[in-house]
Amino acid sequence: MKSGRASARPASELAMMVALAKAISRATRIDVDVETLKVLLIFSGAGLLVSLVAAMIYGQAFNTALF
Repeated sequence: MKSGRASARPASELAMMVALAKAISRATRIDVDVETLKVLLIFSGAGLLVSLVAAMIYGQAFNTALF
């Protein structure tokens, strides 16, 4: 049987996503679904990861070419 903390984690994450979706809906006055929010967060995270990797790779080359 799972411990109390491990079994409560997915429910708390879902509650956090629902609260975030409601806050965005109130702020923008656009109906935001939790699934839409998940997709947006996944693509935003992937874009951030790609841009950080590109900055690490090309930042070193730019830094050596500059000096």
